[in-house]
Amino acid sequence: MVDIQEIFEKFPFGVLVIDYKGEILSSNKISERILGIGKPNRKHISDVLPGSNIIKVIKEGDFGIISLKNREDLQLLEISLEPGKLGLALFFSRQDYDQKLILHSSKMIALRQELEAVMNLSGELVTITDGDGMILRVNDACQQMLGVKESDFVGKSASLMEEEGIISDSSTKYVIKKKTRVTLNQTTKSGRRLLVVGHPIFSDDGTLNRVINISKDVTEISNLKKKLDETKSMLNLYQQELNILQKKDQKIVAKSKAMEKVYEMACRVADVDATIFLQGETGVGKEVLARAIHNMSNRKEAPFIKVNCGAIPESIMESELFGYAKGTFTGGNRDGKKGLAQAAHKGTLFLDEIGELPFNLQAKLLQFLQDKQFTPLGETKQVAVDVRFIAATNRNLEEMVSEGTFREDLYYRLFVVPIKIPSLTERKEDIPFLINHFLDTYNRKYNLYRSFDNKVVEILIDHEWKGNVRELQNTIERLVLTANVQTIQLTDLPDKLLQNTPASIDTKDINMNLKQEVEQFEKRIIMKALETSSTMREASKKLGVDASTITRKVKKYDINVARLQFLL
Repeated sequence: MVDIQEIFEKFPFGVLVIDYKGEILSSNKISERILGIGKPNRKHISDVLPGSNIIKVIKEGDFGIISLKNREDLQLLEISLEPGKLGLALFFSRQDYDQKLILHSSKMIALRQELEAVMNLSGELVTITDGDGMILRVNDACQQMLGVKESDFVGKSASLMEEEGIISDSSTKYVIKKKTRVTLNQTTKSGRRLLVVGHPIFSDDGTLNRVINISKDVTEISNLKKKLDETKSMLNLYQQELNILQKKDQKIVAKSKAMEKVYEMACRVADVDATIFLQGETGVGKEVLARAIHNMSNRKEAPFIKVNCGAIPESIMESELFGYAKGTFTGGNRDGKKGLAQAAHKGTLFLDEIGELPFNLQAKLLQFLQDKQFTPLGETKQVAVDVRFIAATNRNLEEMVSEGTFREDLYYRLFVVPIKIPSLTERKEDIPFLINHFLDTYNRKYNLYRSFDNKVVEILIDHEWKGNVRELQNTIERLVLTANVQTIQLTDLPDKLLQNTPASIDTKDINMNLKQEVEQFEKRIIMKALETSSTMREASKKLGVDASTITRKVKKYDINVARLQFLL
């Protein structure tokens, strides 16, 4: 390993190593002789060489040649060895310099060699050009970083290097143009990425004399940053997938493509505080989805407060929502009452049946949505709360706006992230799984062991559930409780369901469990789609699944498609 102190001792001039505070860290013997003092280590440069600019040179990563007024016998060269940290003060007496220039040319050659050693100490690429951009010197890092030999680099114009594609952008060009220090990112022909700082060096008359470029290889840093960005993206994707997998814990059955899209949207917006607007027919599960969004959000430990705008009488709606002060109402709570809006602080406020909200309260709700502040009845001071809003309705608010029964500004304030939940008729493929889910739920709740005859399952699947999931759920609970046998038969069904029994239903006894019945139903759906399609891909589009899924299911159920000319 090279001993830096030994190199300094070989220099035919004085050398001082100074840190950014101006403290002298090291010196050679010539410096001690010229200065006429002992070891100057730990002394401040201003005490040894008054008028030195070395601190500024170190800070700016620059270098300069100055003459000291109080030491006219010295010529001083100050260099930033490590920008912001270390610098060199190189000095010699003018008499010594004149004699050595003439008598000791061999030592000047040695000096050049040792200066080149200093240039290579940092391990960074150092390029020196003249004031016109002609490359005069580079250090040993040239070939490693640029992929070009030093002999092919020196003597050429920096602009030519850019034109030939050796570097993407010439820092020298900008230094010459702006006459100031320039920092830029550079890509080399070999694919390396460099952070380049170009320093202008001026003569005493202000003419640009040299441009020194110091280039740091940041390829690995850029690659690591890119990999970090990719890792973050993957983590976000994994988090989204994790949120989707959590739907089992949220008691949401989403097997159809339509409901999968609904739930994926809910997962994406769960952790942001934007207002969510749920639309859908009565009984599709708007409250269930609202609770799922709350439970997936960062507010899940705080309250979920439901306000049914259609169930609370208009006369007390405002006091229930915003509360009231002590003594506001005769017969009311004598200490006053905290409203549902305040009870939802830090949590979620679910405004169900928002279309039923009285018109005279809509303006106050709009103000609450905008400012998250409200004034309780009987109070003059506003109350600020931190809540997330989710609104839901089965009504067409656009029509209500046109009719003048719902405020347009409130509608647009609510309609930030709309999510439409499809009816059960639009997602019949969910019905077998919902049947299984509710049957299991009520068996556990009532400690029973009921099951459905396969013919009953077919009727439940084919029935038109105008009340959607809620009607299906209530029907299954009623059947579980009222049936007097373990396996629920056709005779246990209410007349309303039996009236819609398909003529093609097989009434003979078939000993199949619910899983087998679901599989038979799935097989019939796939066969029907295949019969009405010209290709496997067309059938997959009708069913909303990938062609590979259809291929797998055909193999699983041993469906004969040899007579059909399907094209993948």
